[in-house]
Amino acid sequence: MRKRIVIVLLAFILVATAAFAEGSQEESQPEVFKIGFASSLSGTFAGVAETQKKSFLLAIDEINAAGGLDMPWGKVGVEYIIEDDQAKLDVGVRKYREMLDQGIHALTGGIWNPMSAAINEEAKVSPTIYIPGFVPAKDSFTKGNPAACTYTPTFTPWSIGYITGQSIMQNLDKKTIFYLKRADSWGTVIQEGLEAACKEYGGEIVAVEELPKGTVDYSAVINKALKMKPDVFVTTMFGGDAIANMKQAYDMGLYDVTTIFNVWTANIVAKGIPENALNGHYALAWFYYDLTGFKDAEVAAKVKAYSDAYMEKWNEPPDNMGTAAYVATKLIFKAVEAAGTFDPDIVSETLQNKELDSIKGDFIFREDHQPINAHASFLLRGKAPSEKENKWDFFEVIDSFGGEEVLPSLSDMGY
Repeated sequence: MRKRIVIVLLAFILVATAAFAEGSQEESQPEVFKIGFASSLSGTFAGVAETQKKSFLLAIDEINAAGGLDMPWGKVGVEYIIEDDQAKLDVGVRKYREMLDQGIHALTGGIWNPMSAAINEEAKVSPTIYIPGFVPAKDSFTKGNPAACTYTPTFTPWSIGYITGQSIMQNLDKKTIFYLKRADSWGTVIQEGLEAACKEYGGEIVAVEELPKGTVDYSAVINKALKMKPDVFVTTMFGGDAIANMKQAYDMGLYDVTTIFNVWTANIVAKGIPENALNGHYALAWFYYDLTGFKDAEVAAKVKAYSDAYMEKWNEPPDNMGTAAYVATKLIFKAVEAAGTFDPDIVSETLQNKELDSIKGDFIFREDHQPINAHASFLLRGKAPSEKENKWDFFEVIDSFGGEEVLPSLSDMGY
């Protein structure tokens, strides 16, 4: 009798072990890779977030058209989940948790700067591959802060401020700056970078004004700038806010007394302001779709191939932060293929100190998970109506800025 019980128990253990092993193997060799996309698809950033979604979907189409991810256990198709974070921290965190419950392995997207810090903290508790497709918060990349697999294909707002100052003083040969700061970490950290550039290149911030996201009336700030007549009026407003800001600046005559510089632009912004308000103002962008005649012919060719594919799918050219989501998504795919697993810790190892490629050229991640890229940002000049060859011909590319010099020093980041 005892023998029979022992045999039954052994048989049960063997069956349970086999079932567990089979389940573990299935878990470690998923048949589908799930990637989440969350951005501010409603509100003041909705137009830009929509271009992110389109670029994200193009990257999904391309990988699935190739049969899926090339993993050690075979081809793995990609599925996606899209959510609207509404530019509200509580909503964004809740959406992230819901997507984790639905089994996502990675997350990209995002457009409102403070959101990245909140998601990065969540990724420490519930690990995932998090590569946002926009400009994330600087604090997320200071020593000890990035989650194991939180990276950025762009940089932090500090670099936007630094490159703004560098281009104003070197390319435009101007010195005095009236600075309109958006009242959150975006505006504050851009100011840090701008101050660093002023110190290095000899510029001066002569006034600082602060307004919140969603501001409708800019007249008080514009009137102050009209009285001061600085060399350059720098605005950090983005999306619908930038459109409202520059429309009013043009209508009130600010363009007649100073140079307008929008630190971060997008096609949707250029399309939304009057043509004459686009004429002559300067802006930065991480990406611009038309690099005809650009000094780096290889990058120009890559950008054209991507832009043609985007145009074929969506009947419009790709945009600045839309393309950041595309590059982030492609980077995620390449990283998991190189790692041979979806485990965030192992995927992170494939991204550290290795030369990687993108449509913007080769880059390498520093210790703080920020990339060093030769063309980190482009300086753009808005075209006059008579210069435009078609309705999407918004800007001329004046120059590009990059290398480690446009990033805050590692010591500044706590390393």
